Amino acid sequence: MTTDPPTATNTKVRQVEAIVHGTVIDHIPGHMTLKVANLLARENDQVSIGMNLRSARMGRKGLVKISGRELDERTLSRLALIAPGATVSIIRDYQVIHKSTVPMPKTFEDIARCANPNCVTNHEKWSSRLDVIGHEPLHVRCFYCERSFAASELTLV
Repeated sequence: MTTDPPTATNTKVRQVEAIVHGTVIDHIPGHMTLKVANLLARENDQVSIGMNLRSARMGRKGLVKISGRELDERTLSRLALIAPGATVSIIRDYQVIHKSTVPMPKTFEDIARCANPNCVTNHEKWSSRLDVIGHEPLHVRCFYCERSFAASELTLV
């Protein structure tokens, strides 16, 4: 049995083309859409980017679709730092088989650099460890220097 791809005539008009298999990251803050696409895209990936799309929830949003690949846990953790309210959907045979918000870990280990230039993790070969201390907006605290930062102050590794 084959499944016909969605078209403009059945139920909804899509603003971005449907994919057969892969991952869709939706509800990305508009200004973070290209950063998310750069984070997720590998050299041979087919990536679709939608920017400034209409959204009942956000007014305007970004969307990134990656054909043929599902995201691993480390990539989802990196995504949580830059787009914590985003939605991740796993697509198989044009159907959404799993949909959830980006999972927020309690700790980001070796995902981002501590923003404190004097922190030991920025001078020696120590893995960074940032504990989540606030969610709206996302704030973290370095395990080593104990300084707190907004997620927007961090640099991904």
